[in-house]
Amino acid sequence: MNADHDLRKSYREWQRLAEAEGEAIRAGNWMLVFDCQNVLRQLQPRIVHQTEAAHREWMTLGLDSEARQNDLDAVIHKLIELETRNLSLIDARRRLGLEELAKLEQASLTLRRIQRSYTSASSSRWTSFS
Repeated sequence: MNADHDLRKSYREWQRLAEAEGEAIRAGNWMLVFDCQNVLRQLQPRIVHQTEAAHREWMTLGLDSEARQNDLDAVIHKLIELETRNLSLIDARRRLGLEELAKLEQASLTLRRIQRSYTSASSSRWTSFS
């Protein structure tokens, strides 16, 4: 059963990558997140091919395709949960980033107001001595 074995190996690799991606998101290691996502994108077509090959293999060997598919569905469900969790982590980090950006924009606006008030005060002093 090479096709079935290869497919399960690819799903284990997906799980490993999804877990690494989650850790990278929590750590703010965006280059690692990017790398994990790139490898996952490359893994997807391979899994599609391996799934087709595994189904053919099950039929050829007279195996219970429904039972094997149910087993794979449980693995797929776990992967969906991992990816959903990662998406939630990214969304939470994005919200924190947006909140920080809003604070920085407010601080920048305040700083500009302060600078304008000092610039106006010093300009008016010079004109009074002319």
